[in-house]
Amino acid sequence: MQAEPQKEEEAILGPIDALTIAVYFAAIGSIGIVVSVRQAKAQRAADGRNSEGYFLAERSVAWWAVAASLFASNIGAEHFVGLAGLAAYSGVAVGFYEWGAIVCMLVLGYLFLPVYFNSKVQTMPKWLEFRYNTFCGTFLVALSLVLYILTKIAATLFAGELMLTEISHVNKWVAIVLLIMGTALYTVTGGLAAVIYTETLQTLVLFAGGFALLIAALVKVGGFPSLMQTEYESQPHYFQIFRPVTADFPWTGLLTGYYTTSLWYWCTDQVIVQRAIAAKNVQHGRAGCVGGSFLKLLPGFLMVVPGMIARKLMNEQGVLTDESPRSEYDRAFTWLVLECMPINSRGIIVAAMVSALMSSLASVFNSCATIFTYDIYKKYKPYAAETELVWVGRAVVVAVAALSCAWLPVIPLLGDQLFLWIQKPPSYIAPPVLALYMWGCLFEWVNAKGASACLILGVAVGTLRFLLEVGQAVMHMNGSDVPILTSFVSLNFLHFSAINFVLSSAVLFLVSIIFPAKERGDISHMLWKGNLYDSLLVRYFSDKCGQGEESSNGELEMGQLLRQGRKSDGDGVDDGDGDGFEDISLGVDKASLANDDKVAGDREEETDAVLLRNDSNDAEGQTTALNQRLKCARRW
Repeated sequence: MQAEPQKEEEAILGPIDALTIAVYFAAIGSIGIVVSVRQAKAQRAADGRNSEGYFLAERSVAWWAVAASLFASNIGAEHFVGLAGLAAYSGVAVGFYEWGAIVCMLVLGYLFLPVYFNSKVQTMPKWLEFRYNTFCGTFLVALSLVLYILTKIAATLFAGELMLTEISHVNKWVAIVLLIMGTALYTVTGGLAAVIYTETLQTLVLFAGGFALLIAALVKVGGFPSLMQTEYESQPHYFQIFRPVTADFPWTGLLTGYYTTSLWYWCTDQVIVQRAIAAKNVQHGRAGCVGGSFLKLLPGFLMVVPGMIARKLMNEQGVLTDESPRSEYDRAFTWLVLECMPINSRGIIVAAMVSALMSSLASVFNSCATIFTYDIYKKYKPYAAETELVWVGRAVVVAVAALSCAWLPVIPLLGDQLFLWIQKPPSYIAPPVLALYMWGCLFEWVNAKGASACLILGVAVGTLRFLLEVGQAVMHMNGSDVPILTSFVSLNFLHFSAINFVLSSAVLFLVSIIFPAKERGDISHMLWKGNLYDSLLVRYFSDKCGQGEESSNGELEMGQLLRQGRKSDGDGVDDGDGDGFEDISLGVDKASLANDDKVAGDREEETDAVLLRNDSNDAEGQTTALNQRLKCARRW
């Protein structure tokens, strides 16, 4: 009877592990302090006149930070628990949730992002309000805040509680409260800039910990060949990504319903898009999306493969059987850490898990603050000072952090299947929201009446499906299986998402056609156009390079230079002024000018000579100014 307590008191983390975790927190704290101090100085320098500095990092984020932040804000603690656990239970198909997102990030960068930059919105509900009407924007505000608090935060805390229970003897509630407060602290003080740059470090930590575990797990299981030889009678398609229509992840659902939900998340959700529109220009935003899409190749290997390895090892050791409850598979990742990583090498894995937890919470905190401040507070107090808006945002972060702590006692009451339930509401409400953004970007004639009908009907159908599904599950737990619209409820949720998108789009189109808008303001800046990306770049370079006050001819001139290249003698050799570029020429032949000047002097036509010199100086001045602007554009 004495052996078991001893086992429980056995150390899980060694002194080197503790040091690694301490260094991680010190690094996060340092970044948070540095960014917060810079933000405070910037606010004082601007006399508090620019709230975008707090909520959108002054729209000055470089592409590499955008890429890292997009990745880290998506990878939360629930990925270590839910993604790895679902991979352990169902197999490799769940990896498509990561690999398929590559396409969605490219759609954000190439389709939606130029539109968002052109419309200059700070939040996604605000775009709906400008494009359609106030109802759509307000509806999405309420929907977003409820989903963030009741699902995203709940998922993160549920996963964090499971992780801390498995990997440490620290009181899990105390640990989670401290993590919430620590995350809220640097989010409150530094705003989005602090969140983005801490997420950059967290991305590196995630990769370091993930690859360390992957290598150790592969060695433990005997490599990929040994893993692939495993067969499970209950999961005959375990190693197949594209599965039959009747499977849990049918190929038809992955190619339709998956992209409905994923495009909604990656292209219209505030948490994600806020990072992209905080880029210094559309070029950096698009490059960040492309860079982030490359990073999305990795979670399939860092979390899905370890989950599959964990099941094989857990089955061999009798920890799991085919009869084990599904919730037991959520322990796969943390169990694998303790099984494959010796003491004093676990610190980097724990730091990676904590990174995911903190980055996910910080993203939600900042996005909730941005939406509430711009779409609720500023709407009812339009003349509020910029400093006041920043303090309101900070207060919202504190409030959401407090609500997160209030969630903790509720989590155990919701049962072991919490992760499954909280993932479903977004997929049920995503189709109509995606329809409004996608068709609203592409077609000018879809209008506010169609949008309102689309949103109401699509969300109503999704909510009905969710409530019936919950009701049927509750009755099943109570031992009374009463069928309720069986075909509707049992339809694969991926197929349901695709059908709801088609239905919502049809309503949007039909109502817009039947009730065309009688009067419409100018919404050309809310629409996608083939040359929009180039136009945004030209506008940005013109502003940065001294043409901001000139006419549109100046922008056209800069655009032609950027697209067609500089006029030169074609040798591509530096002109010797040390900038690494060959200067352009406006067609002024200096030798010819000098010769003409000499002839004019010989003829003693002093007046003509003076005029000729002035023309030469003017031409040279224009050449110099244009060269400076072009070199400025190249630098930016």
